[in-house]
Amino acid sequence: MTRRRNLSIAAGVLALGATVAGVAFGDRLAYLAGQAWYQGELLWGRVPLEKAIASGRYTDEEVARLRLVPEIKAYGQRIGLSATDNYDSINPDWDHTIWNISASDPVKFENVRWWFPIVGSMPYLGYFERSDADVLKAELEADGYDVYVRTAGAYSTLGWFRDPLMPGMLKWDEYRLANTILHELAHATVWIPGSVQFNESFANYVGDEAGRAYMIDRYGEGSDEVAKMEERIADADAWRDFMHAVYKDLDAVYADDGLSRDAKLAKKAEILGSLESRVDGVGFRDPAKYREYVAKGDWNNARMMQFRTYNRSRDWFRQLHESQGGDLLAFMERVREVTAGADDPYRALADAVGADFDAE
Repeated sequence: MTRRRNLSIAAGVLALGATVAGVAFGDRLAYLAGQAWYQGELLWGRVPLEKAIASGRYTDEEVARLRLVPEIKAYGQRIGLSATDNYDSINPDWDHTIWNISASDPVKFENVRWWFPIVGSMPYLGYFERSDADVLKAELEADGYDVYVRTAGAYSTLGWFRDPLMPGMLKWDEYRLANTILHELAHATVWIPGSVQFNESFANYVGDEAGRAYMIDRYGEGSDEVAKMEERIADADAWRDFMHAVYKDLDAVYADDGLSRDAKLAKKAEILGSLESRVDGVGFRDPAKYREYVAKGDWNNARMMQFRTYNRSRDWFRQLHESQGGDLLAFMERVREVTAGADDPYRALADAVGADFDAE
């Protein structure tokens, strides 16, 4: 395997990863120091939200977003999410993009994983410069992996530092902003060591549910704001169903021992090549958005696995939530209870709702 220098934000925590033997220690240290500079730049440039508002450098719409943040956090606390000091500040001069990179075997859903102190095994790496991500992308592709590079809109160190807002977040609509902030508070509330996929899928579910409840609480059922949000949620649910169906089709191909590797690759290309035509049959309320997304970038196992990381076993989370009478706090406490000490939190979740783990 190609020798690499691996550094990850690893869900926001910069740490030197387990690198392949033979890379000089000084080289690794220099690389770590270079990447750590970007994180330091982001954190050192923070200013409190009120100071940012008073600076006069933001538009009225951006000021409105800044003022919403403490309200969203306060709402999260009211429904049982842990209080944090995150997003009490912003770095107004930050102009970098965070890039996440993941990789997978081309004929099975098996991620390349990197190990880091404290956070454990991670299915992706993070970089502050696209050029750095592209170097690793080329190395992974040379080793025969499917590779996917995407941007990350928000930033979290999971409580290690007081994370600021990213300037780009001020361009988001209110529901997306609330969803993201509440998602990050969910991480602070429940975190299962060593299971990034479970943690992200759990927080994704909580962010969606809490974000929806926040909008209804703020604007009321039947309001234009809630109606627009509900349309967006309906499309997001339809997209998850669509992607899950594609994932299952591909997984069936990869599990077929009667197919050669070349035959699996051919069937994979056929399935992924059909995405544009398949998406037209879903009935999205905003079909242009999803046609554009399907047509954008390369589709491969790494991209499908990235979807899986944030959206696995959503029905099981919903069933457990409903079993607690729709009480989000009780649901989160139940998640913590059923996964305590479990070797596989997904199997524990399946057992808790009476689902067939092996059929998922």
